[in-house]
Amino acid sequence: MSDDVHALAGAYALDSLTGDERSAFEAHLASCEFCAEEVGGLLATSAVLGRAAAAPPPPRLRELVLTEIARTPQDGADEPAPRAPRRRPHLRVMPLLAAACLLVALATGGYAVATRRSLDRADDRSAAIAAVLSAGDARTVSGPAGSGGTFTVVSSAARGKAVVAGSGVAALPGSRTYELWTMGARGVRPAGLVRPGSAGRIAPRVVAVPPGADRVGVTVEPAGGSPQPTTTPITVLRL
Repeated sequence: MSDDVHALAGAYALDSLTGDERSAFEAHLASCEFCAEEVGGLLATSAVLGRAAAAPPPPRLRELVLTEIARTPQDGADEPAPRAPRRRPHLRVMPLLAAACLLVALATGGYAVATRRSLDRADDRSAAIAAVLSAGDARTVSGPAGSGGTFTVVSSAARGKAVVAGSGVAALPGSRTYELWTMGARGVRPAGLVRPGSAGRIAPRVVAVPPGADRVGVTVEPAGGSPQPTTTPITVLRL
């Protein structure tokens, strides 16, 4: 089994794999104790994000996050040419994921190209999450999902972004979906669609917070989403 398949653990935990990639990785996961342990740890820490109570981050967590990011290998500005494609070890994704979760206590032959694309997506996504969670003004709030679950938002006014996650969120029929909204004096704007995965988990998602918005809401909408809410929000969290 190619080492690139092991590198999909981070993207799998972030729900960033395509259907074929997910099926292939889950088949590998059944016989790989290392990947099973790694994915289990990532999902467990993501669940911490979903359960987080509204509270300021512990004092040392920002320092820990920035330390982990500093340890992450970075690509050099200039590379000698020609150069053979370089595999990205899964360890490049893991420190950012671990750092994000710390702040809340808070992607074989045919697989080669798809694996690199999945890792690129996971890298970009985890870096965007870490940027919000490591912000000096990061603020965490949580609220009920309306069905026994919880939505959590970590926001940074300085970065104009928020990270939304959930746990224990009820599954919806295929004709319905959860839609995120930013709300404020300038109106309500759609901020993306989310669907819960296993155990009702909604993977951390970065949303842009426009000027004047001071809340994030969640509604149940028809599949494909709506330009404006058509139902009463199941939760509204103040940023």
